[in-house]
Amino acid sequence: MILPLRSLLLALALGMSTATAMAAPAADEQLEQVILLSRHNLRAPVVASGALANATPETWPRWEVAPGELTTKGGVLEAYMGRYIGQWLRQTQLLRASGCPQPADFRAHANSLQRTQATAQFFVAGAFPGCHVAIEQRMPLGTMDPLFNPVIHNRDTVFRERALSAMQQALTDVDLAPALAVVEAVTRYPESAACTGRGDCHLTLADTTFSAEPGKEPRATGSLALASGVVDALLMEHYEARDAAAEGWGRLNTEGQWQALAQIRNRYQDILFGTPGVARDVAAPLLEQVGTLLNDPASPKVALLVGHDSNIGSVLAALGITDYTLPDQYEKTPIGGLLQFERWRDRRSGRERIRLAYVYPTTVQLRDAQPLTEAQPPGRVALRVPGCAAQGCTAAEFQRLLQPAAH
Repeated sequence: MILPLRSLLLALALGMSTATAMAAPAADEQLEQVILLSRHNLRAPVVASGALANATPETWPRWEVAPGELTTKGGVLEAYMGRYIGQWLRQTQLLRASGCPQPADFRAHANSLQRTQATAQFFVAGAFPGCHVAIEQRMPLGTMDPLFNPVIHNRDTVFRERALSAMQQALTDVDLAPALAVVEAVTRYPESAACTGRGDCHLTLADTTFSAEPGKEPRATGSLALASGVVDALLMEHYEARDAAAEGWGRLNTEGQWQALAQIRNRYQDILFGTPGVARDVAAPLLEQVGTLLNDPASPKVALLVGHDSNIGSVLAALGITDYTLPDQYEKTPIGGLLQFERWRDRRSGRERIRLAYVYPTTVQLRDAQPLTEAQPPGRVALRVPGCAAQGCTAAEFQRLLQPAAH
């Protein structure tokens, strides 16, 4: 067990609340396969020491779990999502209306960190209450599974130079100065330990540098990375919803501020993992896995892959899907969100279509821990894949997109 049994049972009970099924699919189509690429749910930020602790004279709130670990509320939220998706899978008749899933029906594989393994457990508890469903863990707990490890694979020097140039250009193309000023005001950054001995101390993009070393994640140093870490911590606290009046030490209380902070976090992820060359390289193992699952007749009807925002962001960018909006969410790759690869078949012609959708909890649903029901569903955005028709990609078109030389 990753989380205490008490927490798991609590989420299971809450996930069994009054969730009802999604609308049934069109009568002339049948859903035949779904791959769910999920970001883990609510976790504690890493703020107790180091750069984030030194970025403000204030004291960061304490959390019930260790930095980076899934919280009890995160488990509850994931059980809600699991319950909702489970209902949908049964409503579409992809899975049987009752009973536990068999290995040919459902398989789950999560990165080997506490927050991802626990997220998968809570999803299963919500989707298949009372059922024993194994969660695949390929590496020792606390180490990265190569499938989900968003590292640079290409060792070519020219690739590295192009990657760094693309990151720098992406940084140049955006004006984050107003958003950085919001971070400064909320954290009182000029009064922090990071500014000790520095007369005119501010967050500025001019000090940002990038790295794209083989075997390591793309990295940024300087103000952009620091501000992104601060925003991530503030978002996790917002979702945890302890005391709205105390958010940002009482200085974070307008929608405009949140939109500015979200811009920093989203652009940071886009710059590191969203430039085309880096995205294709970093996402290569997951793209290959998706292709294998879609191609192999022995694949389960439903596959759950639980990873991180960098996984979803790089996969989307690798497929050319960058210009999308998730209504009622600050993040482009929100916690607990699912990138769904759906294979549909026309009952009359037999033609297959691959469609992508982003299913995600809204900011309010996360903050207020709202059960997901037909009357109160998660957000769902259909994603248009470049080069494919509006109704989706043919199987051949999508397999070409997944190949390394596709872009």
